[in-house]
Amino acid sequence: MPDFTAADVKRLRDATGAGMMDCKRALVDADGDLDKAAQLVRERTGAKMEGRVGERTAAEGLVHAYLHAPTPGLPPKVGVLLELNCETDFVAKGEGFRQLANDVALHIAAMRPLVISEAEVDPDAIAAERSFAEKLARDEGKPEHIIERIVEGKVKAFYADKVLLNQPFVKDDKRTVADLLNEFQRTSGEKTVVGRFVRYHVGG
Repeated sequence: MPDFTAADVKRLRDATGAGMMDCKRALVDADGDLDKAAQLVRERTGAKMEGRVGERTAAEGLVHAYLHAPTPGLPPKVGVLLELNCETDFVAKGEGFRQLANDVALHIAAMRPLVISEAEVDPDAIAAERSFAEKLARDEGKPEHIIERIVEGKVKAFYADKVLLNQPFVKDDKRTVADLLNEFQRTSGEKTVVGRFVRYHVGG
């Protein structure tokens, strides 16, 4: 019989949100190794858990500091402080979560987002963007039936430029930052969100 305790079962439940029997079976199959057991639970119950993730609270996590020196050997010119949240310290202390935090902070340093999500964008800024795009399309003589499509395209481009979650990931522009977070969320089984960030640069 693998060596694990009731406290280990509880810790695995807290980390994964799975049922007690699922956690016990995973610990038995993983010979008491918590990390291996957590992976087994996520593989076996991932589809069942995915629908519930959005309803849970991400109250754990870490604050990550990233410094970028554009010229090797010279002082850093850009710095980012990022709060990345998950549900348990079990996930927060993992190498994958720390790597995710570094990747997101590096992206923020390079791409200069203004806000995290579309909901945080000033509605007046969007209204101005729509008005400008519509006027430009009319001035260029675009057909009436495609003007709305052009306007929506401009708004989408605005979000992709200014909103962190909408931006193409700096290391792989086929994915957005939201895709990056969602992929980790599916793997870990835990809600994963950017809490807040601040970007500093010399002279700015």
